[in-house]
Amino acid sequence: MILTIRTWHVARQNYAEFARISEEEFWPAFEGFEGRALAVWAIRAGGPERLAVMTRYESIDHWLGTRAWGPAADKLKALSEKRDRMILDTDMIALKPVSRRQPQGDAPEREAGVYIREQFRVGSGHIERFRELTEDGWHAETEKRGGMRLVGMWRAYVGPQNIVHVLTRADDVDTWEARLAQDGAAGRALQERAGLCEPLSVQLLYPLTRRRP
Repeated sequence: MILTIRTWHVARQNYAEFARISEEEFWPAFEGFEGRALAVWAIRAGGPERLAVMTRYESIDHWLGTRAWGPAADKLKALSEKRDRMILDTDMIALKPVSRRQPQGDAPEREAGVYIREQFRVGSGHIERFRELTEDGWHAETEKRGGMRLVGMWRAYVGPQNIVHVLTRADDVDTWEARLAQDGAAGRALQERAGLCEPLSVQLLYPLTRRRP
C-alpha cells in the first residue's frame, strides 16, 4: 500500500466547488479503479495556503494506472478537467506505511476537528524506534484522555527522502498542544524521540469534505 499527498494551489473562492466536485463526482468514478480518496483539507498554517488531498493506492503501478497516461484516463479525464480549470499549481509525494495504524475507513468523530501533519527527518536506522515512541508510547498514552487520535505515519517513498510524516486528528489545536506538554510515560517517549529526529514542519489542516480519515 502507498498513500499520496497532493497539494493544489487553488483560488480561495473555488475551495468549496473543488471539494464538491472531488467528493461528489470524481471520487465515485475514481474508486471504481480500487483507489480510495481520504479527504480534502485546506492548509491554514505551517506553509503556503493550499488544498491537500490524501489518496490510498495498492502500489505505485496502481497509482500510475489512474494518471492521464494510464488505462483509467479516458473515464476520469472529463471529470478531472472540471477541477483542473481551478488549479494554478500542484505537487505530489508518495508515502509508504510506518505505523501499524492506517486510515481504512471514515473518521469515527462527529465533528471535523483539526488535522496536524508533522514532518520529521529520521535516519533509516531509527525509523522503527521513532514509530514505537510515537505510536506505542506518546499516542497510546494521550489517546486515553480522548480528543486526539493518530491517523497514521508514513515514510517518504517518492519525494524528499528520510522524511517521516505523522498525521493526527484532534478536537482542536489546544488539545493537541496540551498533549505535547504531558509528563509521565508520554513525556518520556517524546523526550527520547527528540534525540532521534529533526523536526521539519507542522501544518494545520482543516477538512473541506464530509469524508475524512
